[in-house]
Amino acid sequence: MSDAWTALLPQEPIRFDPDFAWGVGSSAFQAEGGDVPNDWVDLALRGEVPPNPGNGFLERYAEDFRLLAALGFRHYRLSVEWSRVEPERGRFDEAALDHYRAVCDAASEAGLTPWVNLFHFTHPRWLVARGGLHGPDGADAFLRYAERTVAALAPHTRHWHSQNESMVYVFGAYLVGQLPPKIADGDIAIAMTERVARLHAATHEIVKARDPGSTVATIEVYLDYHAENPDDPANSAMVAAVDAWYNGALLEGLATGVLPLPGRDPVEIPGLRGALDVYGFNYYNATALGPSSVTSWSDRPDAPIDAMGRHVYPGGMESGLLRAARALPGVPLIVTENGCPTTDETFRIRYVAAHLAALDRARRAGADVRGYFHWTAVDNYEWEQGYSDARFGLVGFDPQSKERTPKRSAQFFRDLIARGELRPSDVP
Repeated sequence: MSDAWTALLPQEPIRFDPDFAWGVGSSAFQAEGGDVPNDWVDLALRGEVPPNPGNGFLERYAEDFRLLAALGFRHYRLSVEWSRVEPERGRFDEAALDHYRAVCDAASEAGLTPWVNLFHFTHPRWLVARGGLHGPDGADAFLRYAERTVAALAPHTRHWHSQNESMVYVFGAYLVGQLPPKIADGDIAIAMTERVARLHAATHEIVKARDPGSTVATIEVYLDYHAENPDDPANSAMVAAVDAWYNGALLEGLATGVLPLPGRDPVEIPGLRGALDVYGFNYYNATALGPSSVTSWSDRPDAPIDAMGRHVYPGGMESGLLRAARALPGVPLIVTENGCPTTDETFRIRYVAAHLAALDRARRAGADVRGYFHWTAVDNYEWEQGYSDARFGLVGFDPQSKERTPKRSAQFFRDLIARGELRPSDVP
């Protein structure tokens, strides 16, 4: 084993209580695929991204749930594809809602608690034509959809997420312009920061009005920012400003109800303060920002690198969890996504073990981390990469038959969960 991995992996056994929440996460479009009326299908039709035929989850969800439950997992984070539920403006498809009811029920029957996320990057085609979520009636459209979907699924789940990685969505779709609707405008990105915060607060109210005892959680990915040239004061100042916006704004808004916005007066948002029962924390890698560059970062020049060219740096998970714990005292934390793109199962197991060690360090330093959801269950569509060596799943599948094959990492989790302990000797 290389010195780089040795430095990252646990040196002592890590124990997990029986009530520690072991789960997996997925998104509707990435797993379901299909010719649905959304913007990612349209991107594929224009040749801008690979098409997504799906990994078979649409038909095999019950089989997947039974497989995951047999591995010891007890939680499953899924999402609803908005364009299936509301394929035309104002027309809700009861058959689609019935499908998602059946998905939640199948998870429960298998012994998995379903956590339902309402928005995971994809927009219905009709919403795009009206300006998307940024459009004049974008917020009303989302809340109408949320109200209808929560009403339909509330009898079938008590765990909710309003949006997936809302600040990735803001930066990727409206600041950098990489994700649909591919707008690169700083003013619009600032306005959308306020909009996603308001949508979260309003969705929290919708869910709690329907079921006051339900759990509402965020899903935010922590980007551990570093200056490309830390000796350059201008570079360091730029990184601090980006970090305060991307990582800091929603944490402060959830803690105080007042959302700080770059270059603008803070905005008080009714219902935002404390609008969560659990803080959902995603983490993959650290990021270096230069004057005109964004690259992966590590404190070691020999750090392992995954199939998407990203350095493995678990230290960002530790520091990010502690930051969230300080910002939101008394709010439990769950890692709602962590995993790596690779076809090397030794790499995947080491990556997971290294990040569980970071999670444990954060716990011992005071962060109330109550669960870990691996991304993802079955290899799926990885956005611009499509189906490639960027495989995040614990389970592979045959592209023709869609037959499932658990990987070595799945067995690693099975043994870890059954023992409630991660031992250094368990890591290859």
